[in-house]
Amino acid sequence: MLSNISRRAFLRLSLASVFSTILGKFTSASAGAVSDDILYPRQLITENSNYSRTIMWHSKNIHKKFDVVLKSGTGEETIHMAKCHFFTDDGEKIFVYRVHLDNLQPNTQYVYQIRQDDTVTPWYQLKTSGNHSIKALIFPDSQCSDGYVTWRDIATNGFKANPGTNLFINMGDLVDNGEAGYQWRQWFNAIASFMPERIFAPVMGNHETYNINWKCRLPKAYLNYFSLPNNLSKKFPGYYYSFDYGPVHFISLNTQFEEIDPIRSGLVSEQLEWLKRDIANSGMPWKVVLMHKDVINYDNLDSNEPLADIDVVGKTFMPVFDELKIDLVLTAHQHTYRRHDHIFNFEPSDKGPIYIDTGVAGNCYYDVPRTKRFDKVMLPQPERGNYLVLEGNESSLTVQCFLPNGKMMDMCILNNKK
Repeated sequence: MLSNISRRAFLRLSLASVFSTILGKFTSASAGAVSDDILYPRQLITENSNYSRTIMWHSKNIHKKFDVVLKSGTGEETIHMAKCHFFTDDGEKIFVYRVHLDNLQPNTQYVYQIRQDDTVTPWYQLKTSGNHSIKALIFPDSQCSDGYVTWRDIATNGFKANPGTNLFINMGDLVDNGEAGYQWRQWFNAIASFMPERIFAPVMGNHETYNINWKCRLPKAYLNYFSLPNNLSKKFPGYYYSFDYGPVHFISLNTQFEEIDPIRSGLVSEQLEWLKRDIANSGMPWKVVLMHKDVINYDNLDSNEPLADIDVVGKTFMPVFDELKIDLVLTAHQHTYRRHDHIFNFEPSDKGPIYIDTGVAGNCYYDVPRTKRFDKVMLPQPERGNYLVLEGNESSLTVQCFLPNGKMMDMCILNNKK
């Protein structure tokens, strides 16, 4: 645990010198809000985005009136009262508002507006999905030491190059320190103009579980900022979840056993039991797993041993992925793009799930050696950021890897042979 934290907690070296500059530059509420206190309106994924959506925002102060007005294409308006709660973290009290919209129609364009006391937002677009196609943006680790400027630029390039894309996913380590309030403000500010009109699906990373002193804790800020589909867990609500979008059933798993188990045990066994039930209840053509940590152990690689092995995350989940016939597994954590292709029974194969380590979308860069055993495709070194586009229908899925400038570096096509 401690070795992993020290390897990845690169911000500690620079916080003292840049904290005041970054904090002053990136904490302005106006950068990500439509008023002084409607902060970061956002759409969150629900169990099925054909029929429902969660709208969230937060504020620095409590308010008396807060709701969401939803308007259909025919002009019919419905008013939905928000639920409010507060949490205290990093010395700040934050009020969080949530509205769950259901009974929506598939493939339908709506608009919505947030009202808080005497303040209203503009009308934002809300588009429900359908069953037959998908296009989603996949962003790897976004943790930064530059005020999240790199994250802003990569995300902005991805959104602008793919207009109309309704779903985006962040693969964990959204921020470098999960308790640092200024980092969450910087992360939100970087993509504040995109969040109100696109569906966000976050994956929890290990850095969401660190406190200011770089000790492990439960991911308090992450769990409060993002209300996620119900996994029916009493011990780990919001830690893992699943959802349907188009023809894909997504399963967002939690790989933070090392960080969380000493504080709250049972995460692995609970997820394994839930995963089998979840897949059994899904009839979607495609099954795609999202999880932060990769399945390959790169830490012990050197020039004399370029073979690598399966790590503890892989040994925990991969046999179940084989059994459940998962189609695609997207990971992150290593800050490098690697397509492992099919792995079955812990070995490279022509069957089994396809595994892709999605890369890096922040400015924390590592030198990761290649493993001849598993790395079929990797980006030229040194890597300086990328994003993925997942697109397809019932018969095929395509995963494309792009540099920030829009140059395509890899493409993987999955054909449905079921």
